[in-house]
Amino acid sequence: MDETMRAAVLEGPGKIAVKDVPMPEIGEDDVLIRVVNCGICGSDIHSFKTGMYVEPGQVMGHEFMGHISQVGSQVEGIAVGDRVTGFSASVCGECDACKREQFILCSKLFTGSTGYGLPGAFAEYVKIENAQLGANVHKLPDAIDNVSAAMIEPVSVGVAAAAEANVRPGDRVVVLGVGMIGNACLQAAKAAGASEVIAVDVSPTRLEIARQSGADDVFDARDGDATEWVKQKFGIAPYHYNEGGNADVVFEAAGIALTIRQSLEMVRPGGTICIVGLPEHAAEIDTTKIVHKMPKIVGSLGGDFVPAIAKLASGAIKVKHLMTHSFPLEEAAEAFAVQLRAGEAVKVMITAGEEQATPRAA
Repeated sequence: MDETMRAAVLEGPGKIAVKDVPMPEIGEDDVLIRVVNCGICGSDIHSFKTGMYVEPGQVMGHEFMGHISQVGSQVEGIAVGDRVTGFSASVCGECDACKREQFILCSKLFTGSTGYGLPGAFAEYVKIENAQLGANVHKLPDAIDNVSAAMIEPVSVGVAAAAEANVRPGDRVVVLGVGMIGNACLQAAKAAGASEVIAVDVSPTRLEIARQSGADDVFDARDGDATEWVKQKFGIAPYHYNEGGNADVVFEAAGIALTIRQSLEMVRPGGTICIVGLPEHAAEIDTTKIVHKMPKIVGSLGGDFVPAIAKLASGAIKVKHLMTHSFPLEEAAEAFAVQLRAGEAVKVMITAGEEQATPRAA
């Protein structure tokens, strides 16, 4: 009889069920990881709510850590029992983006990657194909606890966004939306030398955690005009026919039309807007502000695990306090329901392995 394991399977928008699925079978170039913790990502929420990015039957989950359970005969440098994280990413190798070595832009990236096309880590086990140490499998230093280790992937997103935005020492930075990704951007900007990083959200829980993460000030957007607050904090920057905020860099991590528009108001002329949020609906913007302020507008997707691991191991970025809730795999549906309550939750963790993360639940 074929071996099975327990996994949370997306059956359609708004419906996820834990059931027995076939155990992954590894080849000579693969490894099998026994999952301990896996965080719910914002993109998982989009998939859960709308069916974006995945098809019914998908086992999602790509923010994880665990222990090596099986190692293919051709895999080097990885042994059973190693404490690791990883991510399988499939690119075509033939398109123009791949030829330019801009692999993150390959159109096939999300058709055969962990949690997107390939089975993910909301399961007892996850396979990493063509395992290469330091590339798609990473050993974890003792300095990084198991909860933080399961957030290496989103930390890498924040670190990459700070690099894409070219945050420099002395910069004044605004972060719009301080969920997991916004918080990672906040801390990465501080680590890059920003002199002042301020945060805007509508959740007191998230704003308090942003303070704990090093935000110099926070603003609850339910209490007033966030753009006016940014002007008060960083000063007013006149531009042709108008005036706006004086932020050097604005990270848009909320993924809603309002904050996308606000980013154009808050950034100084010639400043940088880095968009990392994933809106579910198109945003209408006034492009005259782009013409007259001439900001650099960049998108940022994904990141490199290696610098993220280094920053976590050194303590430059700390994320354990971002986990607000934890559920065992069998309660995956409840975990998603809690993550949907954005005002109460930052990172909800699903625990499939031998230890239960804390705090337990709402």
